[in-house]
Amino acid sequence: MDSEEYSRDPFSSEGLWRISEFTLQCLQPLESFPWDEKLPDLSGGVFKLPLNIFDKDAPRIPDLDVFDTDFSDPEPALLPTLDTSSESHFGTSLDQDDDKERAKDEEQSFEDIWALDTVLHKPNNGVALRSWEKFLDRTHRESVSAYFSESGAKGFDAALAHNDAKNDITERTSIVRNDAFFQALFRLGLGWGSIFFRYNEQRQVFEAVHSNLRISGVTALTLNAVTNDLIQCGTKMQKIRRFVDKIPVKSNELSTLGAFSSAAAVIIYTLEKQLARHATYIASLLQVKSLFGQCGDLVHVLANIVDAVQGAVSEAELISVVLERAAHFAQVYGQMEALLRQIVIWVMEPWLTYVETWIGFRPETSTSIELASSGRAFALRETLEDSHRFSSKATRVDYRFLPDLMPSFVPPDQAQLIFETGRSLRLLKLTHPQHPIASHATYRADSVELDCAGTWLDIERIQSKASEYEARLRSAILKYNQGESLEPHATRTIDALTPEKSSEIEGTFELFDIDRSSKTAGLLPEEAALSQNRLGRLIEEAQPVYLESPHSQSHDLSPELTSSPYLSLAPLLSSQAILIDYSCLHMLFKEHNLRTHLTLQWRFQLLGDGFFTTRLSHALFDPEMTSGERKHGVVRTAVHTGLRLGTRSRETWPPASSELRLVLIGLLEESSFSFSSSTTTTTNKPEPHTHLSFSIRSLSPAEIQRAKNPHALEALDFLRLIYTPATPVLATIFTPTSLTKYDILFQHLLRLQRMVSVVKTLIRDSTARISLSGDTHNIYQRFRIEAQHFVLAVSDYCFHVAVGAAWTRFQDRLARVEACLERGDIDGTIEAAGSVQRLREMHERVLDEMLGAMFLKDTDQGVVDKGRRWLDGCFGSILEFAPLSRVDGGEGVRGEAVEEVKRLFVMFRKQVAGFLAYLRGVEGVHDAPELSFGARSLEREGPRSVFDHLLARLEVKAYY
Repeated sequence: MDSEEYSRDPFSSEGLWRISEFTLQCLQPLESFPWDEKLPDLSGGVFKLPLNIFDKDAPRIPDLDVFDTDFSDPEPALLPTLDTSSESHFGTSLDQDDDKERAKDEEQSFEDIWALDTVLHKPNNGVALRSWEKFLDRTHRESVSAYFSESGAKGFDAALAHNDAKNDITERTSIVRNDAFFQALFRLGLGWGSIFFRYNEQRQVFEAVHSNLRISGVTALTLNAVTNDLIQCGTKMQKIRRFVDKIPVKSNELSTLGAFSSAAAVIIYTLEKQLARHATYIASLLQVKSLFGQCGDLVHVLANIVDAVQGAVSEAELISVVLERAAHFAQVYGQMEALLRQIVIWVMEPWLTYVETWIGFRPETSTSIELASSGRAFALRETLEDSHRFSSKATRVDYRFLPDLMPSFVPPDQAQLIFETGRSLRLLKLTHPQHPIASHATYRADSVELDCAGTWLDIERIQSKASEYEARLRSAILKYNQGESLEPHATRTIDALTPEKSSEIEGTFELFDIDRSSKTAGLLPEEAALSQNRLGRLIEEAQPVYLESPHSQSHDLSPELTSSPYLSLAPLLSSQAILIDYSCLHMLFKEHNLRTHLTLQWRFQLLGDGFFTTRLSHALFDPEMTSGERKHGVVRTAVHTGLRLGTRSRETWPPASSELRLVLIGLLEESSFSFSSSTTTTTNKPEPHTHLSFSIRSLSPAEIQRAKNPHALEALDFLRLIYTPATPVLATIFTPTSLTKYDILFQHLLRLQRMVSVVKTLIRDSTARISLSGDTHNIYQRFRIEAQHFVLAVSDYCFHVAVGAAWTRFQDRLARVEACLERGDIDGTIEAAGSVQRLREMHERVLDEMLGAMFLKDTDQGVVDKGRRWLDGCFGSILEFAPLSRVDGGEGVRGEAVEEVKRLFVMFRKQVAGFLAYLRGVEGVHDAPELSFGARSLEREGPRSVFDHLLARLEVKAYY
């Protein structure tokens, strides 16, 4: 064989038409039989063939249509009378017709033979000659065929009538024209009335006008099955159409409800337009059923969503309902997934627009402000009067988060992120309206829009867009913080960043034009608006499932429908939150001196300033201070004046407001110099007497009665120290909740300072010359020593461990944040502080840790509250013993007081033992505060609970 044969591709189809080289040679044709020429010619006479009788004088017989497709009921018209003079003309025209038909067949050979339009057209109603007899004698009637299959619809009707007569069925059935009934069914499927079907307004359903109707060739059972399906489809179409017509009339409806109404209008209009193309070609009942097969599924889905959204009372609920139903039907009808995604996107459009306005992608409008003020959005705008006990009387605007108005697809952490981002942005705009992230026109912050992606490729594009946007704004923010001049970015081409969004909302207000009655549904006036609409295009391009080819199906992978919104919003939300949080943290630390104000709380509210604590103790408890009580003939002065709580010279309690003001009037001003000299900040330095002030606490009647007893532990509960945030920016950290916790801590620490003063007085009583403490069995001295040990141990634990250790760790975290801000490290700042919200939560968590460590945090289990009762009982026993100790030390008289002291000492020992037993039992309790907040607490070695430090101070050699 030639080399060419070896090089030939065995899988190529080029040579399939050739004959195989291994094919056997064809047999030679046989020789013809010999013909006897002597036989007579019998072609004439009676043996003459009649096949060519029209060759000369008569026209040719047209070719019989053996595969005739004309199944119409009426008989074809007969041929006109032919004469021999028209033979040539007839033959010529027939040849021309043959040529035209041949050319037409060649032209249509490349057309799609499965296209529905080629089947729908009726065949040419030309003359069909089915027999020679009919051709020769036009009055000839064909005999009825003996085969039932050839009898057509009339034979089927006759069989049904025979069957009814045989079964004695007397019910009369009327047969209507097929074409008229098909058109009525078509209108029924679209939700329109006709002479056969009408809409019942009371029952809100279509019903048949006449009963016992059928068409020729179809049983009533089959016809009723198709009719019932179309009645359901038409009823749902009517429901959707009425829903669409009703919504635009109400101006107070939800914006998402109007968006869904417009989406439903587009779908209904597109379906009507698509089905109207086939209205004139309906020729069978199966054709009607096939037209409304897939259409009925879409109408069923849409009607189901319409029923669900009519009960929605908020935007979030409506979006959640639509998303839930769309996700369900996307699994049931896979071919509708793209259309259902587009419906969800359309419905979410108003909500996404508000989110864009809230987080800074769009400038704020009066509509967004009205939504926030009316409580119809997730952020409620409130104008508050700061008349509470922590702030001065002034009005301020704040926002409250309403989680119930967030759609269900938004997780709680992302919902909180959206709210806090918008809240921080408005805080930033108060002092920096020209900030890059707040200036939309200059820095093109509005060039980014939120969108709901349909595929994973779209989500990747959104992530790329978010990264570019964040990089551009980071550079601008760092330059702005450094005071550098910034060039506007308005001229920068950012078309690549602009999302590829279809203009679904464009022309929304042109959709409803009731003056255009020529349109099919009267919903969309212009076909141009529909051609630009993605919903209409999706329906127009949709094909039945059985007609879809594997090559026409989309292979783009897409996430689950309920996850798409979250995955689409997360990149842009995260980028915007990082930029806004960093800007707000920079403003808090660098411009409003947050650390200095926090230090102010520690020095005064938490009694961390030694000078202030000493001066306050002398003013309240020192018996050697001058009395500030009002007396006749005595001029009061603020020099060396004190309340002298618990002394014998004190006759009345509680003190009058004038006395209290006289004693404390210069205390904060004297402490200001000490505080100012210890701070290193030279600008915007807060003064303690400017932001702090003493006040009277509001008490209940029971608390007032306890406060009137100068020997009770609650004697000083009426005194409080309040802090007023200097700016609204600082108020985001010093919230009323945190200021309440500071007040509780100040109240407890003030009690502790009083107890320290009392036990020191007990020791001084034992050193008096006339004291009887020299006795070896002196119960007084034992009580004094144990009381002093207990109170000093608790005081040292509270100030150095409960408050000091937690505050030191908090200051270390703040120092890290400040160091990152100094370097301009955005990622490091966010890692250390997180956000304004996380910083606020961190601050309140530190205060909670202090409250828990000092038994001040009430819990549902009552564990910490029990320890507080034990501690208050110990302090109460010491305060009851203090007057008896003073008598012993001052007068040297005991008498009957010894038995009372013994009783108090025994009770004190039991209370201390119970308190220590509680501390041992709480060691493994999860509610006990750890040594430090965060994950690092698990890495440190030492006591497992903060209460172990108090146990180590109290239980020396298991004394108790």
